[in-house]
Amino acid sequence: MRGAAFGVIVTGVLVALGGCQKKEASSAVSFAAQEASGSSPTNEARDTLAYEHSVSVELDKETLPERLLEIEAACKADPASSCTIIESSLRWRERLPNASIRMRLAPRGVEGLITLANRDGKVVERTTNAEDLAQPVADTQRNLALLGVHRDRLADIMKRKDLPIDQLITVSRELATVQSQIESASSTHANLRRRIDTDLLTIGLSPPMAEIFSETTPVSDALRASGANFREALAMVIGFVCALVPWLFVVLPGLVLMRMFWRWIGRWLGRFERRAA
Repeated sequence: MRGAAFGVIVTGVLVALGGCQKKEASSAVSFAAQEASGSSPTNEARDTLAYEHSVSVELDKETLPERLLEIEAACKADPASSCTIIESSLRWRERLPNASIRMRLAPRGVEGLITLANRDGKVVERTTNAEDLAQPVADTQRNLALLGVHRDRLADIMKRKDLPIDQLITVSRELATVQSQIESASSTHANLRRRIDTDLLTIGLSPPMAEIFSETTPVSDALRASGANFREALAMVIGFVCALVPWLFVVLPGLVLMRMFWRWIGRWLGRFERRAA
């Protein structure tokens, strides 16, 4: 009875110690995650939003192509905002241009580019969206902290001189795997921080609606499209004829043979009737 009671007491003490160790390890991981981010939990909550801006500007058709070049030049000439052009396009529909440019830059440079795009024009639409990346950032930091602790433990095991060669190979492989996971998690964390620290700005440039209506009318559009419609219809006729010609070599001989067969049947029936009479 005394031995059983002693065993129960020892087991309880071990469980309590294990719980304390887990709590300490969890606290260490949380502290390491905060140190890796360089900010407190309160600062993280305020600094985990990724902003995206979309602006539509109306400009006259003569100014629009030049304005696109000006925006591109202004983005490249702004190293303080680390402006990067992701996509830029200029399209022409008949005689009307239409442009779009997408950039990633620091928040302080957004308004300057919008002001440049809007010069001598009019902003007809502007939207701003924010995505909260607090959870992905926290998960990545926690993963990095856990992987760092695991890597340090494996490195300590590698330093043991009494480690058998087979276990040394196993630990070395595990250490390489953990290091690869750390690099992948670090890249993910860097991308998340880049999305938070910089804004995505999309500027669309188009002529005013009055110019679009003046340049495009149903009659003129029909006349412009008549040539293309005629060529398309002619192409369909040529395709139909080309598909029909090979069948003529099968159908025509078949019709001739069918006609000869019916004539032979007619003559045979005539002879039969004459014999019967």
